[in-house]
Amino acid sequence: MARPMPLAFTDAEYARRLRDLRARMRAASLDALLVVVAENITYLSGYETIGYSNFGVLAVRLDAEPLLFIREMERTVAETTTWLRDFETFADDQDPLEQAVAVLRKRGWLDGRVGVELGDSFVSPSAMDRFRRLLGQPGDGTGLVEAGRAIKSAEEIALIRQACRITEAGASAALEAIRPGVTENLVSSAAYAAMMGAGSDFFAGDPIVTSGWRSGVAHLTFGNRRLESGDTILLELSGCRRRYFGPLMRGAVVAPVRAEARRMADVIIAALESAIAAIRPGVTSGAVDAACREPIERAGFEPNFRKRTGYSVGIGYAPSWGEGHIVSLRRDDPTRLEPGMVFHMPPALRVPRQYGLGFSETVLVTPTGCEVLTDHPRRLYVAGA
Repeated sequence: MARPMPLAFTDAEYARRLRDLRARMRAASLDALLVVVAENITYLSGYETIGYSNFGVLAVRLDAEPLLFIREMERTVAETTTWLRDFETFADDQDPLEQAVAVLRKRGWLDGRVGVELGDSFVSPSAMDRFRRLLGQPGDGTGLVEAGRAIKSAEEIALIRQACRITEAGASAALEAIRPGVTENLVSSAAYAAMMGAGSDFFAGDPIVTSGWRSGVAHLTFGNRRLESGDTILLELSGCRRRYFGPLMRGAVVAPVRAEARRMADVIIAALESAIAAIRPGVTSGAVDAACREPIERAGFEPNFRKRTGYSVGIGYAPSWGEGHIVSLRRDDPTRLEPGMVFHMPPALRVPRQYGLGFSETVLVTPTGCEVLTDHPRRLYVAGA
């Protein structure tokens, strides 16, 4: 019987991920690993759902096929999107933590040395503490899945490329919508419509659009402000294919262009290009960060930067498309880059509550250097010139 929805990856790809994880489990002397991080469950099984904030556990043992324990309402989507065959569920009137432990204990899957992931934004610290007590204080299995996620396979890179094409469509539509009198919301909606029309799956974050004084405030987004002549506009967005992302940041100005905005754009682009030129296998994350900082500090913009240069991207669920907890390009970080790592590199400069700009690329580490996966003009866009 044909599957109603194709798996995101081949059977061989999922088998490789599971095989590699089991090798890391053996190295950590674990007989079983309880995976609770939503992105990690997706990575190992293909599980795609808008219900990812519900409690779930993927139990991986060395001697049995994985078991996915989820809310009963999630069974059909799990059967539809994953390669798994073994499911157990809990009802909405049951305690999911107690039920999970009862299922695992009945199967004998808590025998031997068991590890559990400790970090998941959708499992509260108090719930995780209780889960560990119910399990009998298992070992810490945090990071074992992420060790595999850091290096993207050819199949993963293909999806990131698709996401980049979608992102580029959104960026072009957003930039074309910029003109005096339109709202940030209209610019954002143009990006949103273009990405959805280009085939994006559901986002991990809405397009970021800030203008004028708002562009000088990090982590604001569209707020119904109307664009005015001379405004700087900062755009950041990413389309999605099967939970994989390819982010892009671009800067724009509504004519006329002030000298300080032009200078800021030139410095950011120089910093981005310096960082990209530094990327190759064996180089440390800190060295790439230093390459980015040098043009910024030389131009006197260091107080307006003070952030990391980039972060790993791949699988994401709202509220974030980033994998910065796996690898970040940041000051003095000793992590050495390896082929297959993919980074979003978004240097941005902001004069607080006055103006700001940013430019970024999604970049793949190759065996001989790097490849910029996003393909969009890297220049200050001027509307109304």
